[in-house]
Amino acid sequence: MGTDDRSAWSPSASGHGDAVRHQVLGAAADILRPAPPGSDPSAVTLYLALLQDRLPVFARVMKDLGARVGRGEVAENLFAAGQATIGFYREILAAKVSILASSDQIVRLRQVFQSHGLGPQAAYAEVANYLEGERGLGRIAADVDCVAAARLLIGACFNHAFMKMLLGDGPEDEAFVAQMVGGLRLGHRPDPAGSGEAPPEPTG
Repeated sequence: MGTDDRSAWSPSASGHGDAVRHQVLGAAADILRPAPPGSDPSAVTLYLALLQDRLPVFARVMKDLGARVGRGEVAENLFAAGQATIGFYREILAAKVSILASSDQIVRLRQVFQSHGLGPQAAYAEVANYLEGERGLGRIAADVDCVAAARLLIGACFNHAFMKMLLGDGPEDEAFVAQMVGGLRLGHRPDPAGSGEAPPEPTG
């Protein structure tokens, strides 16, 4: 991760939101021309319209994490990222599920999204890069696995949005995200060498 796993959400001269929207438009052109056998063109069109509208907002929240390194509290910054993740997937999941009934469509989406750099890996990268920055400042424990923590947070929030859509019930979003952020255990831990002294707790 970090410098070796660059996010697909790279800013452009026309602005970060425009760059992400351009990625979606390119994917849309590839998906809709020609439409895969067995797909529902209206469902695909709805999903792509939602993605074009919602993804730039979500991407901007994730990208803005980088500017929060060393500022505010780490837990609060991650809380905002978790909330944004749940909100994004809640808005697009129903449309996405409706186009995944066809195995041909799944393969098509996978190929197109990979070729255009779309997918959850960009969100993982942004959160992991943020955590690496905070780790470098000593605001979280030095042994935190930033990649694993990012995947746990984003994955859990995606699953929460899916289960709420599927079952119509579950924890409130705020309580869930707070629990997940707390469960990452980013704070400093006692010295395993047994010195008896623990590093100071992070300020964020």
